[in-house]
Amino acid sequence: MQRRDFIKGVSGMAALSMMPGMLHAAARGSDVIVVGAGLAGLAAAHALEAGGARVTVLEANPRVGGRLQTVVRNGLRFEIGGVEVGTAYDRVHAHAKRVGVGIVPPSAALPTAAGLGLVLGDTLVPAAQWGESPLNTLQGREHKLLPPMLLSTAMGELALPAADSWRDPANLSLDIPLAELIASKGWSPQALQWMDVGNSFSSVHTISALDALRRDALRRFGSKGTGWVQGGSQALPEAMAASLATPPVLGAQVTRVESSRRGIQVRCADGRRFKAAHLVLALPSGPLSRIAIDPAPPAEQQAVWAARRSNAVTTVHLQPTRRFWEEDGLPLSLWGDGPLQRVFAVPGEDGQINRLIVWLNGAMAEQADKLDRDARLAWIIASMEKLRPAAKGALQPLETRSWGNDPLADGAFSEIAPGKFAQTLRWANTPFGRIHFAGEQTELHVPGMEAAVTSGERAAAAILSA
Repeated sequence: MQRRDFIKGVSGMAALSMMPGMLHAAARGSDVIVVGAGLAGLAAAHALEAGGARVTVLEANPRVGGRLQTVVRNGLRFEIGGVEVGTAYDRVHAHAKRVGVGIVPPSAALPTAAGLGLVLGDTLVPAAQWGESPLNTLQGREHKLLPPMLLSTAMGELALPAADSWRDPANLSLDIPLAELIASKGWSPQALQWMDVGNSFSSVHTISALDALRRDALRRFGSKGTGWVQGGSQALPEAMAASLATPPVLGAQVTRVESSRRGIQVRCADGRRFKAAHLVLALPSGPLSRIAIDPAPPAEQQAVWAARRSNAVTTVHLQPTRRFWEEDGLPLSLWGDGPLQRVFAVPGEDGQINRLIVWLNGAMAEQADKLDRDARLAWIIASMEKLRPAAKGALQPLETRSWGNDPLADGAFSEIAPGKFAQTLRWANTPFGRIHFAGEQTELHVPGMEAAVTSGERAAAAILSA
């Protein structure tokens, strides 16, 4: 049964090859509600309007952009959401060009592993000293590898041979926990423990190896570089929203959808109601699963939404008031197994470090999310000062953002649980009557922002061709 579902889902992807010109085939007068004003919903709305439909976009947040969010604090503009636009993201680049928003080279580069400080417990070890450190208990091939390089090395050994190899039904045997697959190749329990630190999964124990390898293949065979949205990531969805005939309705959280032969009625938490002939739900799986839909979609489809999770990501942004790293002579960028899980130093236009990002994933992000904003900022600053006394009094809080405890996002990067790959492929974007689904989690053949935009255009094309 799983293999048949897998093949059926792959064959359904043929619809993704439709060209934008096909969106003009529908007659004028179509009415569509789009729920969600992230990239997916805004791309759907534009395509629908281009095809002659009248569109109402509903957004629960007081802003557009979804998981793209740009803020200004202490005179510094920075991202607290998504930022990378791959060079091969053709649909994202097309929308940016359409609305007059530039995609420019990144203004900061990620640190190399060789320049990191490794924080294990209360001890900071410069990467250059790792091989001789008593904290390095790894043996054999693992001993020479820095902890943040363990997972990428293991994934490299397991890598799929082509970008679309994950579609091969024979690879359903890889739909097991990633940790289980890695352990079967001889990696030690200690290596697995460190692999679970600072990666883009909830845990190597809770993500399907096939999903992780799919994401790895898309990265390796896809974009050869990345860009950033000029003026901040949120500038793109804001420009896309401004280009619509009717601005999105903000603060409209949809709680119930009723479908009948006459069309769709959408109810919001504040009592407002909207009606249309068709509906696009451009939401992450978690928020989608909490909307009451009457009549209900198939139980198998609802189960996919309920089981699909996104990993917790929490960031803390700090402004250094003096160059304390020159005082203690230790690496500024860090990788660690505690609250300073990953620390990135970000230079300003003058090349001087003006911001530190503390990036937490998975279990450590979930621990940070138990604290309120001020307590979380204080916790991270105290952790830095304990590790590096030279930093005492030299860090000013800017902002913190949790995507894991945001009920309208439920996390950052969508992932598939072990044993759920075939079902997810079969049901993630399958329409239900007049209801269509969009969002980055509904597209498996492209990553990130490109998946979001592609999904919105796919949903619009299906409505306009009906």
